[in-house]
Amino acid sequence: MENNSVLQAIHSRRSIRKYKDKALSQEQIKALLDAALISPSAMNRQPWHITVLTNKSIILEWEKEIVQYFVDTKNEKMVEHNKARGNKIFYDAPVVFVISMEDGKGIDVGIMAQSIALAAKGMGIDSVILGLPRVSFDPKYEGKWYKTLKFPENHVYGISVAVGYGDEPGRQREIDMSKVSYVD
Repeated sequence: MENNSVLQAIHSRRSIRKYKDKALSQEQIKALLDAALISPSAMNRQPWHITVLTNKSIILEWEKEIVQYFVDTKNEKMVEHNKARGNKIFYDAPVVFVISMEDGKGIDVGIMAQSIALAAKGMGIDSVILGLPRVSFDPKYEGKWYKTLKFPENHVYGISVAVGYGDEPGRQREIDMSKVSYVD
């Protein structure tokens, strides 16, 4: 299986939490969008919408509000977690693909997120898949991020994928066969 580029991408992909200050080209962004939008979904309903976020000031504002959410809710575990990562949520990635969805369609957007991450790896680009930004859709924000990120009506936050050129190798993972059962 050494010559299988898909398996190579799966095995070499890491969640990268530090990015170089280097923009992606419009061609690269379009290729990642194509990979996302061709993703399979249940009954081909495609219950998603993608916002391509490249505006650094909006990314930083969103990041600050996510960090502040955990301070405001006195979630000390997450406050310490975020501090240990320099209060970075998007890790200075130049592009964030924000996937909104029809409520209850998380499996479909998970497939889409993995399509983006694997396509990026195949293109020599790194990524991290992010669920944490969901806290910014708390009612206390009065729909601010739904509007800012141009979510369609009746969509909720699904998941985000931050993409860029990694400036760290990421953590190694091991295959743990104890997580597998066979039924013959």
